Amino acid sequence: MTYRSGLLGGIALVSSASAFAHHGSAPFDTRRTVTLEGTITRFDYRNPHGFLYVRSRDDAGNPVDVTVETVGSSLRPWGFTPESLSAGEEVILVMNPSRRSPNEWGLGVEVIKDDGTIVPLSVRFARELEQRSTGHATTLAGLWVPRGEDFFRFVFSRSSLALTSAGAQANEAFDMKDSPQAHCEAIPPPTLMLYGSIDEIEILDDRVLIHSDWLDGERVIYTDGRTVTADATPELNGISVGRWEDGELNVETTHFTVNNSGIMQGVPSGPQKRLSERFELIDDGAALRYSYELEDPEYLLEAIVGESRWDYRPDLTPDPVPCDTDSAGRYLDE
Repeated sequence: MTYRSGLLGGIALVSSASAFAHHGSAPFDTRRTVTLEGTITRFDYRNPHGFLYVRSRDDAGNPVDVTVETVGSSLRPWGFTPESLSAGEEVILVMNPSRRSPNEWGLGVEVIKDDGTIVPLSVRFARELEQRSTGHATTLAGLWVPRGEDFFRFVFSRSSLALTSAGAQANEAFDMKDSPQAHCEAIPPPTLMLYGSIDEIEILDDRVLIHSDWLDGERVIYTDGRTVTADATPELNGISVGRWEDGELNVETTHFTVNNSGIMQGVPSGPQKRLSERFELIDDGAALRYSYELEDPEYLLEAIVGESRWDYRPDLTPDPVPCDTDSAGRYLDE
């Protein structure tokens, strides 16, 4: 479908399904969407969030400048780059409105260009969420993208987690301003391994390195047969020891630092957190199956068990844009 050029004017509020609480429920009303038409005045591609500026008009014909937060590097698998949007383009914009100024700023859902091209601004609302592999790997090394639906299944399980009293109290008291993401710190695995950004796996003689585009997350998995002693210094992503079995990588990780979102955002982890993982090729190397079992008796009454499909994407390029703390923490004080 082709849309007419020019400002068609007007701002409309319509209902939408409840969305993933990107920054919590405070700044944005994720139960509604605003649809407006206007001209892009500026687009800042940043990591983890970009910012789109659109000039529209209200019902009286007065100009309205709208600021929209977009997802950044985790949309690269869908072709979202700094060149996706340009000043001067006339577009239809869909966003979740802010609670304070619903006609002036919001959380981006998607943009429809004048020629009908749809540019997703949120993974959750991307029109074509089905991901596909673009090659066949012979080892775990290479570029991979976890399936978005697996991440959201994990995230939405938060409301049904079997938490201890300490876990429930910490979850209830969690403040989004204290989120690790606001400080360019990715939530440790398994969350880090489920997020739908580009993951690059490098296999060395004595270790496996995993770089995630999500907030520049980095993991080291030692495969040199070492034993982790009880007095080892805890690390953000824990200390991981892996072993190879017929091309599969089995990993045991302990010694995580105490983290207010170490299980998932708002659900903490303590020094007893333990993670077992398996990475294995499936579908003749077109995909990787990542499976995990997570335990933390201080905060969880029972283990969390799950898996995710990672598509092999040798056609992609990891995001070179570093995480920006201004971008990560913007709006959290609103």
